[in-house]
Amino acid sequence: MPATPTTFAPTKQFVGVAAETAGQGSGTPMTSTVLVDSVKAKDNQTFLDDKSWRGSMATDSFAKIPGTKTADIELGGPAYGDGLGFWLRNILGDVAWVGTSTGSGGTTLSVAGTVGASSIQTAATIPAGTTVQIGSGATAECFITGTPTGAGPYTIPLTTPSGGLVFQHAIGQPVQPVTGPYSQAYSLLNGSGSSQPMTHALTHFLGPTAATGARIYPGLCLSELGLKWSAESELLTWSGKGTSWASIPAGATPVANPSTVLPVASWRMVIGIGGPAAGGTLISTVSDGELTIKRELEPKFTTTGSQNPYIIQRGGVSVEGKLTFIAADESPLLWMLNNTQPSLQLILDNGLTGPNKITFQVDLGAAAFTDSEADGSKSAVEYSNSFNAILNTTNAGGSGGYSPIKVTMTNNVPPGTF
Repeated sequence: MPATPTTFAPTKQFVGVAAETAGQGSGTPMTSTVLVDSVKAKDNQTFLDDKSWRGSMATDSFAKIPGTKTADIELGGPAYGDGLGFWLRNILGDVAWVGTSTGSGGTTLSVAGTVGASSIQTAATIPAGTTVQIGSGATAECFITGTPTGAGPYTIPLTTPSGGLVFQHAIGQPVQPVTGPYSQAYSLLNGSGSSQPMTHALTHFLGPTAATGARIYPGLCLSELGLKWSAESELLTWSGKGTSWASIPAGATPVANPSTVLPVASWRMVIGIGGPAAGGTLISTVSDGELTIKRELEPKFTTTGSQNPYIIQRGGVSVEGKLTFIAADESPLLWMLNNTQPSLQLILDNGLTGPNKITFQVDLGAAAFTDSEADGSKSAVEYSNSFNAILNTTNAGGSGGYSPIKVTMTNNVPPGTF
């Protein structure tokens, strides 16, 4: 009998991700499974043509010489509360990480904590392996501690995540043991230096790659992150587009380890315009919508002996979106005509408690409605409005400056994951 042909079933594919703590392009093997229902990964190889004259009646090149390489990535699916943080950190960069206090074991900083420090000094000791929150508000950050030393003040190593403190912390700031659920607040990174967010390595297990069945796309930077919802018929979904270094074969066969967290139905969303999504500013007439964060990207190539970029440089950020209103009055039209620029808040809660609680909260300090179209062709009159976020300091994170948006996630994800 003839041998069975070799084929690969796309139903077995999966996607993984890892933060590149060792630097852009390091290609870290996946640490988390990303639950998506679509992915397109395309390597781009440029070619340099040799068309020097050789006395021949031809216009084709006499040689094609390999030039630089990148890859384009598109992916998306239902939005999971314990996975979206990878992409928010990638496109925005600034994150404050807050835990739920255990109610005991708290202390304070005896010495100011400096950016990049891999340890802190505290008034009381903290056992190794404790998850602590340092500071509060926009500069809060969480770490898992190492073995303490000293007799007071005590030196407490910060082991996870690596890289040390992200923000400056003054003497006397609280150091509190915490547990889940945690919240992460993402804003535009405006810190000193390059202000380049974390990059991520994407792993795609598809099958054909020899030995491991997977390829890694290092140095991924998102140029677009979108959210979409429809109360009638959809889950909250997300989509992303980005650029990475050229793919490489995975060094070992990855293993899918999907989360048990479920996506959330869009009908659970509440929206506030001109105030919080509660009380008199709760808007009950929005049926569907979308919001897109866009970021400028440019791969920069240098003479380093590599076909890959020296850096994929992140530039400016903008935020835009659309909302569909069932018309109760002319408010959607008047927000546009009067250039009101109200605040906009979206909150989606899975309705659970404790470590199972998932929330998505999007805050725009000012949303300029730039278009409003009445639709009288359906069973109820509707308005379709487009908006742009306005830069403001209210949405800024611990790195300061301005931000068009702040997105806060609640989940049970420990620090250092994203």
